[in-house]
Amino acid sequence: MVKLSKMSVLRQQAHGDRCHRCGGLMVPEKVFETGSFDWRCVSCGERIDPVILSHRQAHRAKDLARDEAEKLFVGQGKSRLN
Repeated sequence: MVKLSKMSVLRQQAHGDRCHRCGGLMVPEKVFETGSFDWRCVSCGERIDPVILSHRQAHRAKDLARDEAEKLFVGQGKSRLN
């Protein structure tokens, strides 16, 4: 059994329920066309679904790899990548 403190749970909920764009409240919303639940910001209307999340994770991983490659090149006295 995993024990979590109340503060860690509250921090995770507070971070996960906020819009990355405006900081507004994200609420689950049923999408009848797909039969799934997506997240929608009540302030700005930002929508998050599994496809959007997978694309963001793929781009984030690509950006991290590029940053690591640039660090290696700069460390060897070479210019930045194009």
